[in-house]
Amino acid sequence: MPAARLGSIEAARGLAALAVALMHVASLMNVPNFSGHVGLGGVFAFGYVGVDFFFVLSGFIITYVHHHELGKATALPRYLWRRFSRIFPIYWFVLLLAVAATAAARFVAGQPVGIDIGVADLPGTVFLLMPFHGPAVEPKYIGVAWTLQFEVLFYLAFCVVLLHRRWGFGLLAVWAAYLLAHIAGVVNSELPLHLGSAHCLQFLLGVGVALLARSGALNRTVVASRPALVVAVLAFVGAVVFEMVGPQGLHSGYGRLALGLASAMVLAVLVALEQSTGSVLPNTGKAPQALQPLRCPAWLVKFGSASYSVYLAHILLASIAYTVLLRAGLYNRLPEILDYGFALAVALGGAMAIGYLVELPAVAWLKERTRRG
Repeated sequence: MPAARLGSIEAARGLAALAVALMHVASLMNVPNFSGHVGLGGVFAFGYVGVDFFFVLSGFIITYVHHHELGKATALPRYLWRRFSRIFPIYWFVLLLAVAATAAARFVAGQPVGIDIGVADLPGTVFLLMPFHGPAVEPKYIGVAWTLQFEVLFYLAFCVVLLHRRWGFGLLAVWAAYLLAHIAGVVNSELPLHLGSAHCLQFLLGVGVALLARSGALNRTVVASRPALVVAVLAFVGAVVFEMVGPQGLHSGYGRLALGLASAMVLAVLVALEQSTGSVLPNTGKAPQALQPLRCPAWLVKFGSASYSVYLAHILLASIAYTVLLRAGLYNRLPEILDYGFALAVALGGAMAIGYLVELPAVAWLKERTRRG
């Protein structure tokens, strides 16, 4: 499927990043130096579900992009390089920005300037490696980087299907069965590297959607219809409600499963609609209205293209915005909604600038070097 026909996926990615940003910019107000409480009454507390969508999307993208390399061990170096070049350069750039901003803030406040990254923090913070045993340790400076530790884990796990397609997918199937049993409480043993986290099942659901998409199964079914998209979106809303107010409690395995299944439904319908552009109904030779190409706002597609930078940098930039307001004596004078709006605008605008001026050019340059190599 040509990249130009993935506009709806980019738009969905943008909405997921926006949800996370809306939540964090409001949560930052809870810092004692600012408001001391979550902004706007916690109306965006649901925003973390964007991360669940990202995990499903990750499994989909990796499998869809590298589908032609499955079972080809010789493709492993190229695969690892592409994954590395996509996640690490811009992450390190934002990490350096965060270190510099923190040092500058301490200098202005007359505090000792230092770097909080010790030797023990290097694997998780700099190289995004998941600890082998024990609880996950939040990376320094960029709190959301804990999700990138899962991304790296997923990248490495996917290597098994590049080395051997049949045995690799067999192992992934066993992994999925274990995760389902673990969520249901049938299996209580824990796997190392947080391989027993329900987030891993979300990744595998994305892998499944990509396999269906590559087989052409999606665009031959009722999935490729706008009514199906409405149902999928409603299912996602229902999963969010279940996660937030369900009897299982927040962040449970059942909530992760519900959000993962709903995210997979949304992705499956979007991909089916994208693939079905120009399709015809059997025995009629006519393209049904339901299969006309989706139209997404251009600004949302562009926002989605830079969503990784938005995800990485929004907390840092919003913190800087709040600090500027506070030092200017405006934070406590302005209505909370204006403080929030200013910080959100700075966070999204600044992160978009990073995306289009740094991230995307860097990715394009690295891809070109890969082709030439």
